[in-house]
Amino acid sequence: MQQSTFMRTTLDLPDDILRRAKIAAVERGSSMRQLVIDALRREMDAPAGKSRRLATAPVKLAHDSPLRRLSPQEVKQIDTAAEHAEDLRRARALHR
Repeated sequence: MQQSTFMRTTLDLPDDILRRAKIAAVERGSSMRQLVIDALRREMDAPAGKSRRLATAPVKLAHDSPLRRLSPQEVKQIDTAAEHAEDLRRARALHR
């Protein structure tokens, strides 16, 4: 079996969601950590058509925005590169 590694992260959750999650974890005899891991795995493993779609776009783009010409894969690549650059910036700041 493959050994998992973990990264620590912080999530800001609405009070009602956090309260419900804590109750669900206790009812299942689980930890909050495992509840979140299981929920994320289910969401990411679900076929694309079965995941919930947003009713409206989270960001309104101008009609002539260059982002409108990018494919979802291109947007994901840009986002991944930006996250990588931010991770590098944070790592450098920690090692100063």
